[in-house]
Amino acid sequence: MSGSEPLVRKTSGRKQSRTWWTVLQEQMPILFWLPRYPKENLSADLAGAMTLGCILIGQSLAHANLCMVDLINGPYSCMLPPMVYAIFGTCVHASVGTGGLVSLLTGEVLADQGDLAERTQKAAILTALVGIIMSIMGLLQLSFLVRFLSRPALSGFITASALLIILSQVAPMLGLPSWASKGGIVNVVKHHIKYLELLDPATTALSLVAVIFLMNAKILKKVKYLKFIGDFKELVLLALSAIFCNYYNPEVEEEFQIKVVGTMPSGLPSFVPPVQSMQDLRVAKELLPGAILVAFVVFLSSFAGAKKFAMKDGYQIRAFNELMALGFANFLGAFCGSVPTQIGLSRMGIAHQAGVRSQLGANILVGVVVCAGVVLFSRYIEHVPMCVLNAIIVNGASHLTEFDQAHELWAYATNERYNWKTRGDMLTWVIGFSCTLYFGAFQGMLSAVFASLIIILYQVVNPDIVQLGFREGDEIDAKRARKWMSVEREGALREPGILVLRLEGPLFYANVERLQEWIEEEELEIQEKEDVNGIVLSASAISFMDTTAVQTLTALAKTCADRGTLFCMANTFGQTGRIAADRLEPILESQLQDHFCDVPIAKGTPACKPRRFPKEDLSVWSGLRHCRPKVFTSRTARESCMQARAIGCYEYPQHQRRAQKSA
Repeated sequence: MSGSEPLVRKTSGRKQSRTWWTVLQEQMPILFWLPRYPKENLSADLAGAMTLGCILIGQSLAHANLCMVDLINGPYSCMLPPMVYAIFGTCVHASVGTGGLVSLLTGEVLADQGDLAERTQKAAILTALVGIIMSIMGLLQLSFLVRFLSRPALSGFITASALLIILSQVAPMLGLPSWASKGGIVNVVKHHIKYLELLDPATTALSLVAVIFLMNAKILKKVKYLKFIGDFKELVLLALSAIFCNYYNPEVEEEFQIKVVGTMPSGLPSFVPPVQSMQDLRVAKELLPGAILVAFVVFLSSFAGAKKFAMKDGYQIRAFNELMALGFANFLGAFCGSVPTQIGLSRMGIAHQAGVRSQLGANILVGVVVCAGVVLFSRYIEHVPMCVLNAIIVNGASHLTEFDQAHELWAYATNERYNWKTRGDMLTWVIGFSCTLYFGAFQGMLSAVFASLIIILYQVVNPDIVQLGFREGDEIDAKRARKWMSVEREGALREPGILVLRLEGPLFYANVERLQEWIEEEELEIQEKEDVNGIVLSASAISFMDTTAVQTLTALAKTCADRGTLFCMANTFGQTGRIAADRLEPILESQLQDHFCDVPIAKGTPACKPRRFPKEDLSVWSGLRHCRPKVFTSRTARESCMQARAIGCYEYPQHQRRAQKSA
């Protein structure tokens, strides 16, 4: 295997014999790639791991603050989980660690769970629950459940969550006391505007400098000797601000000092079970609804990013492996006091850019780097100002907003060429965004999921039904079929006396009554101007049809025949065609024989005499005089699709086509 390619198992189109070892390698991919690891990849993986590890230390401290737990638990979350993921995961560039969105949800769940020590202990229980839920989802193959959360709903939720993250950090960045900043900066501005007089100038200035530096550090990447500052901007900022506060705070009075992290525990975390008593079990039961939501967001955000980079580099990832890997990573990480972890999209981009070739560089060595950083430098973290951690969170959240997605959805919704269903995506985005911004992240996510399901159900129950007409200038001709299109399009004419329609979507118990009502309404409207001699349902867009639909169409055909209207189907295919041929065709043929023909239809009989339609009415007569067995559902020219001929779509036998081609 070339050292320039990611070290992954390539899928083959040929079936191979599966032994217990190959099955074990599929469940634990590390058994496949680690023995084949090229030594020449080690330098690139080590360099990438150093970069990711340093970035994770800075980010995890900020994310722990967002989770409302002890800050040291942020780095603790980036030690064991990445190593566990490397055993079961299938994404080469996945960087497992803390994330802004999941940290926000974790903070929402833990907000009312006591003081800092209690929240830190309960965070481990929440993380264990998230791991168990994701593992169960993997074992039961339930990865499809996350598909019910549509992309617009997720985009609206993420954008509003990013704004909530930014707003939650403004008050601490201004140096407001904790009692004055309760409820966030919005609450302060709305109800306690005088509290702004309590802001600390030094904290505000340092926060402003930190935000400006983080948002413009990428410019330094273009400078050869300053590139490392752009790559490690969070770590550089933490170091410089800690040095500044170490010299600034002793020189000023206590009320003007910048708030710093304070004393941090040194060394590695203890391996302790998160649940140790019946009280912990009761806490786990209380946290279960929030854990389900966090698990869904962890998998959805992680799998989307992993799939993006897998497609980019041409390898395959498995939803089962990703669920199990993230599940085990969170569950075992809970024993070390971890908060819920995910695959970071921005860190994946860094890993890809740094040339990481395997899980060794993306996760295993990263965990080692974080462990070494905590052991060696934890005593220096106590001088890091809290407002700088807030600035790091604000900078990360600013990249989560997806207003460009809203702009694109608005363009779809306002385009007159598209139907009303395109507006559903915009409505879902607005609901997810508004509910998250107003009610909070947890309620906003539930509202977004609920809105997605409601819109899906509404679209299924109310499918598009289009009345068809033929292109102006087309005549009934035995040599070619007419061009059929929506009657609303320019140049489309409706066939006199014939109602032609197309249902776009599956036809089943939830929407078949809607089809019946639509036909009755259109038929009454046409009858005000002329008689309706035939109704043709084009099934070219009906992918599925259930027994309720068959029974309803049978009753509809009988009702139409009793009042002298021929009902038939055209352009069936696949399973819909087989069901129609077996169940509907005999009934429709009997209706044609009983109500519209004086001469019985028999196999080999080339024609039948119409009872109710004059020969001059070509739209119906041309269909009746070409009746043969299986004329109602067959799409092939050899079996003569009577429905198409009834509206002028003449398809002559294949032997005539071959004769014309040879001529």
